[in-house]
Amino acid sequence: METTAESTNEANEDDIRHRAYLLWLEEGQPDGRADDHWHQARFVAETKEAVPVAVTVPKGKAK
Repeated sequence: METTAESTNEANEDDIRHRAYLLWLEEGQPDGRADDHWHQARFVAETKEAVPVAVTVPKGKAK
């Protein structure tokens, strides 16, 4: 059975992963920047200063 702390950690990791993905999209999907995006997203999640990011997916990039 999963504890509340484990559930929270998973939710936080999902949030960080999503934020990192949005940063990657916003920067034009550059190669080799995954760690930078992860660290930026984690910082935002940890400081609770999250600002919603509007992302527009260019035509031909949507899957």
